[in-house]
Amino acid sequence: MKKKSLHLLIISAAILLTASCKKNFEPVDPDAASEFSDNSRKSSQNELASLESNFSRGFGINNSGTMTGSARNTNGKSVAFLLKNNDLWFSAEEVSPNGLPEIRFSINDPGDIAGHKIVPGGIIPVVWKNGQAYELQPLPGQQYGEVYDINNAGQMVGESLNGNYVSPTTMRATVFSLKGDPIDLGTLGGAKASAAGINEDGNIVGVADNASGQSHAFLYKEGVMQDLGTLGGTTSNANAINNNGEIVGRSLLANGAIRAFLYKEGVMYDLGTLGGVASVAFDINDKGDVVGFARVANGQAHAFLYKDGLMYDLGTLGGIDSRAYGINNRGDIIGQYTNADGSVHGFIYRDGQMFPL
Repeated sequence: MKKKSLHLLIISAAILLTASCKKNFEPVDPDAASEFSDNSRKSSQNELASLESNFSRGFGINNSGTMTGSARNTNGKSVAFLLKNNDLWFSAEEVSPNGLPEIRFSINDPGDIAGHKIVPGGIIPVVWKNGQAYELQPLPGQQYGEVYDINNAGQMVGESLNGNYVSPTTMRATVFSLKGDPIDLGTLGGAKASAAGINEDGNIVGVADNASGQSHAFLYKEGVMQDLGTLGGTTSNANAINNNGEIVGRSLLANGAIRAFLYKEGVMYDLGTLGGVASVAFDINDKGDVVGFARVANGQAHAFLYKDGLMYDLGTLGGIDSRAYGINNRGDIIGQYTNADGSVHGFIYRDGQMFPL
């Protein structure tokens, strides 16, 4: 499991305990992005603001098209960003420059951004509301943590950990709250777990160790953690769940190859590749459209859209690599691409075309 593969993982209804969570969160005004003051700037009308960064990643996009991710600022530090139409905001807090599966930022429809910030020795879970960062409490006995996903009720899931976030010594799937105690979702009988996604019903998905030490994708619903199995291999992890209960992630095949999967109605389906040997799915919208990346015949990773049973190559904007991390219900896709010189940049894909951020 990638000692972190527990990472993308997603957590579900543990949130039955989170009825309290729902009440404690006050939705943010959807127009709040334009009110993010000190660290914001505005582009000319009808122009998509540029991050103007030599290194950026796009991670999350909500149903109004507001985007979030990380970008390197002029001081060489990585910060979180929010991009809404021609309004651009950057966090004052420094974040990790890493991408998935170690690091992720999410945004809900009210405009709250969930992720982490760097502190001495590691990272801690954070949610930004109206441009203000609020630290979240990890589980007792765990020093660090991060949030992977947030729903519209403000329920957040991720992991609490000790040690380095890339290869932690301990890791537990966690439901975070601003006003309540964090909730440990448990494991599948092993030592580690991480939650990656949550839907509007509070159902959670992620990855957890079983008693044999294997890492398997899980669904947490109505207080029970269910093992989703694999595509024949030893490990799997779930990265997202939509409001219809459809789940996506990755799994090993019996021959050790990595495949993106779609899990629905109790069955895990192999989504295939773009002609190469591997694929990973990161997000799914309520229409059942799936995004991620897949290897092509020459071994490069290309962002994909899986729709109506077919996998489409989204291209690379002339680069050597691309990965899609998020998709909203109108089909806008966010991710990153890599140029030949190794520089990484965020992208938005909409109306059949990929644009740099």
